[in-house]
Amino acid sequence: MSDLQSKLDLIKSKESFLEKIKRYIPGYNGYVNRDNARELDTQLRNKLAISLESNKTALKNALSSLSKNKKLFESQDLDKLDKKNDNAIAKLKSASRGYSGAFDIVKIKEEKLNQIYEFDNALFSEIEIINSSFNEIESNAMANTDIKSPVEKASQALDNLLSKFDQRELILRELN
Repeated sequence: MSDLQSKLDLIKSKESFLEKIKRYIPGYNGYVNRDNARELDTQLRNKLAISLESNKTALKNALSSLSKNKKLFESQDLDKLDKKNDNAIAKLKSASRGYSGAFDIVKIKEEKLNQIYEFDNALFSEIEIINSSFNEIESNAMANTDIKSPVEKASQALDNLLSKFDQRELILRELN
């Protein structure tokens, strides 16, 4: 929570004089803070998605190495893995920003936005596991060794990420 709060404080410190005065309008300060928190979370999720996009290069390199080594029959699971990776990227990019309208039943408050930010920030460890698995696939393919184990590891790690990310929607839908 302190990470998000420190970033929000940094944004607030860089505001112009007019923006600082607007914060004295009742309700405006909280509105701006929530909007900034949603934007920071969107940037965080985009960073996670970009990190997963780098795995496409690793898969292409692995496929190229398998082709050179005349082991294309081992590449059958790479297409499924690529689609699963694309699904994770799409979920990260299109996830709800935590906006609630004036008449919505479930109101998204700053505390919940902080919780969502921390949840998304914790996904970096999952992404690191996934990326290292994809790198292992690439290096094993280049070394002409077995890729089955790292493919299974990457697939399982992506399943874990997708499952964990589904919990994010539950957090947003919780009534406070």
